[in-house]
Amino acid sequence: MDFSLPNRIQKKLQPLRELNDAAKKNLILINEIRNPSDVQHQTLFVNLVRVLKYFDSYLLLVQSGYGEPAAALLRSIYEANIWMRWSLVKPENAQLYFDGSKGEALRTLEKLLSKNLAKLNNAPDPEIIRERLRSKLKEWRLPRWDDMAGECGMGDIHAYVYPFLSAMSHGSWLFIGERILDDKTGLPLPDEKNIEPFIAIANNTLRDCYLLCEEWIRNKKLHPLPDYRNLMTRSE
Repeated sequence: MDFSLPNRIQKKLQPLRELNDAAKKNLILINEIRNPSDVQHQTLFVNLVRVLKYFDSYLLLVQSGYGEPAAALLRSIYEANIWMRWSLVKPENAQLYFDGSKGEALRTLEKLLSKNLAKLNNAPDPEIIRERLRSKLKEWRLPRWDDMAGECGMGDIHAYVYPFLSAMSHGSWLFIGERILDDKTGLPLPDEKNIEPFIAIANNTLRDCYLLCEEWIRNKKLHPLPDYRNLMTRSE
């Protein structure tokens, strides 16, 4: 099926393409000056690389008119933005970014053991193992997104934007309902209505991730938050 976005949306997407290209070009320079033994540098850089990969995919989706899956990717980009800012509150937060994956692995193991879906050979009493796992999980418990956003100064934007991104990601009628009601066929057609409202969010989130990483690694300077109060109506 042939599909083309309206010119007004194409024009709004162009700054995103240019910003994404510029960030990718500078990624090599950032990589050369980062300190691999600095856990905050590592957290910033790992997340920026992830953001740029996801943003490439985001642009491909919106160019094809698929707003719902594009918004789901944007949610992941926004969550990386929270991790990046929260990791700069204190080095321990950055360390938790890496240790948290260990906690998730142990949490999965604990669930499998409790449901008898996994067994440990030559292990002591299963209940003793589960208790040890629960104890270790307390050390690596990941915080809630709301708490992280509040601690790093993103509380307002989180309350304003995250519910909408989550609604798109989970298929909630909070956002996709209007389009479904307009399209009685229910066919998987492009949905430009779910692209335009999120362009400003995409622009500001990508810009913040990029500048946050670059300015901290170069000068240990915390890039100020974008003016998110105007986020839904204009790009930074």
